[in-house]
Amino acid sequence: MAAYGIDGVIMRTIGRRLATIVIAATMILLLGVASPATALDDGGAIDAAYQRLGGSAGRLGQPLDAGWCGLKDNGCVRHYQGGSVHWSSASGAHAAWGGIETRWAGLGREDGRLGYPLEEEQCGRAGSGCVQEFQGGSLYWTPSYGAVPVWGAIRATWGSMGWETGRLGYPTEGERCARAGNGCVQDFSNGTVYWSPDYGAHPVFAAFLSRWGTLGWEWGSLGYPTSDERCGLRGSGCLQEFTGGTLYWSPSTGAHPVGGGIGSYWSRYGWENGPFGYPTSGESCSGPCTQDFWGGRITWDPSAPMSYTLWDWNPLVAVSKRLPLSPQSYVPPSLVGIGSQQMRSDAASALQRMIDDAASAGISITLVSGYRSYDEQVSLYSSYAAQYGQAYADTVSARPGYSEHQSGLAMDIGNPDAACALQSCFESTPAGSYAAANAWRYGFIIRYPGGYQDITGYSYEPWHLRYIGPDAAAQMRSWGAPTLEQYFTLAAAPGY
Repeated sequence: MAAYGIDGVIMRTIGRRLATIVIAATMILLLGVASPATALDDGGAIDAAYQRLGGSAGRLGQPLDAGWCGLKDNGCVRHYQGGSVHWSSASGAHAAWGGIETRWAGLGREDGRLGYPLEEEQCGRAGSGCVQEFQGGSLYWTPSYGAVPVWGAIRATWGSMGWETGRLGYPTEGERCARAGNGCVQDFSNGTVYWSPDYGAHPVFAAFLSRWGTLGWEWGSLGYPTSDERCGLRGSGCLQEFTGGTLYWSPSTGAHPVGGGIGSYWSRYGWENGPFGYPTSGESCSGPCTQDFWGGRITWDPSAPMSYTLWDWNPLVAVSKRLPLSPQSYVPPSLVGIGSQQMRSDAASALQRMIDDAASAGISITLVSGYRSYDEQVSLYSSYAAQYGQAYADTVSARPGYSEHQSGLAMDIGNPDAACALQSCFESTPAGSYAAANAWRYGFIIRYPGGYQDITGYSYEPWHLRYIGPDAAAQMRSWGAPTLEQYFTLAAAPGY
């Protein structure tokens, strides 16, 4: 072994100290800290935190400086091999290290929006993530996305949804502002949260996010979201409201916007619950504006009244004193003869099956009145009004253009001996009893049940059958919805 002598020992010692000073200076430069302002004067809080975290044997390792004060709010700091400990009277003394400290430094440390740390990094989160809380928000770190800040209203909304274990998952990048109307946005692993001064913060997910994007995000016709997504609609559908309209989604139709005059008209018919169902397209305005729905098309023309066209297969047309046929001179498709009457072919086939099955059970059902044209309804209503007065006529007969018989989907039935014909006592006759118990099996309902005149606007008519299809009839029965108004969630229509 070589002998150094006293001079060699001294030189070696000086060299080590110089190396330590150089390393410390280099670390301080890399960490981006300012030159010391005043000597460390934190009442021993930083050293206490350092010892609490294991001292030199802990994650922080050896100190790199003596620490100093003069930071924001008279705060202090000391740097170590593995991180730093910051102190202020408001936040106490807490350490930061690793990827979270690096991102915090990039955001201005205590001078930035996050301010001072309020605790040490907490790990063991979902997906091997970590979090550290600061005065102005949080920094979340994951192996996939690194350290990302979350603050303000977006953080509050995210927290209300369960933080990283909720539907949104982890933040994937920081908040981005300078959006339309001074708004901000932040992306998460499973969705995006948008904030605006007028409407607050709301998450947008999956199909809604994609469809909204095709319409120009918040710069487009829909503008910012004004509500969270709401699901549990008919057919497992969802909706989300925006400043310029509403996006509706269902598994079978996808996501489409509805708003303006067409949306208002659609709402009169019960939104997605009504005969039109969910939208299947957006609004198209090459000439008159039109929009397609599951059950038909709605048209808006500034020079004409709002109108609709139901698809030929759809038997769910809503006709009431407040919802006329469109046009009012409407003629149904596929009219066929059934006995001495006419009906739409689908309704006629179903009714014939019911009549045949009733006959097999020894019950005869006769047909009294089926399809009536607009002109026929003019004549019938006028005769009632002339004989009984308009007020009474409106309880037993529909005005032209407002009659279910004109839809081709209604039939008045009777008994061969005409017992209780077109009277409430018809319910206790063989034909009336059979219809009340079994009509739903064939897709028919008693359209004007007893006790609901304040909803339908008509007196009890146990003889008036209306075809809506077997699925809807069975659903009305299982739901306990006695009228179409209640089934479609339409407004009551006691008068015109």
